[in-house]
Amino acid sequence: MLDLFAIGIALMLVVLAATYVVRFRGHPWDIYYPKLAWLRAGIYFCCCYLLSWWTGAMELLVTSPIATARQLADPGWQLFTAGVYLFILVAYSGVWSYFTPVFERKSNRLVSAFFGFLWGSSSGQLFLSIWLLVGQAGMPAWGTWIVTFLILGAWQPNWHSIYWDHYIAPEHDTPMTQKIKALGCHIPNLAIGLTHLTMYESYFVFVSAQVIACVSAALGMRYPAPWVAPSALDYARRSSGRPPRCTGYIPEDPLTDKYTPFYPGWRGPVR
Repeated sequence: MLDLFAIGIALMLVVLAATYVVRFRGHPWDIYYPKLAWLRAGIYFCCCYLLSWWTGAMELLVTSPIATARQLADPGWQLFTAGVYLFILVAYSGVWSYFTPVFERKSNRLVSAFFGFLWGSSSGQLFLSIWLLVGQAGMPAWGTWIVTFLILGAWQPNWHSIYWDHYIAPEHDTPMTQKIKALGCHIPNLAIGLTHLTMYESYFVFVSAQVIACVSAALGMRYPAPWVAPSALDYARRSSGRPPRCTGYIPEDPLTDKYTPFYPGWRGPVR
């Protein structure tokens, strides 16, 4: 069954990639096009799912119990698992979403949640796949933790700043919020999740936590539906380096800018 699913995902990847090459290659980056963003995201999701199938991560998720009888009887597992989910909810529904400018995007919670599910389930399986691949090196468990953390700690910020935040996500950050989210959400998320995974090998907990995080983030940024018209406003900023990186929205005066009420001392929008 998983092999058939993988074949279907591979065919979908070919269709999406061909559509992108034929219709959208070389499209300008500075105006946000939701239809194109969904297409690019779909290609990424398919690649993650196929990697998960190839490494066996997908099979582990399908065949392993959500929790074993031993884990359910272990107070340590219960407390740690509850702590993982509590942190994710506070970090992403609370901190991440609060420090996210949404500009003039309208909320469509069903569409945003669906995108977040695809984003979280694919990224979670990507993380799990890397952990499994590193584990094949035969290192002690905490050696696998360290190497996986270093790989993903290098991959995630570069992937987001070079590609994801340019071409898939609508503008949802400022230079200040990028730092807050990295230190308050993303780094501890990875550290806590990998620690729980290393100690208990609870694959479902690890991936489902990423699903909750990404659904919360997609809702927080008001991720638009693919049929929404392209934005006529260019909020995106990128560095002049090679490769260019997304710097986030840079307000002229964050204390009076109408899109950034989270700055300390904010005095309201300019009238």
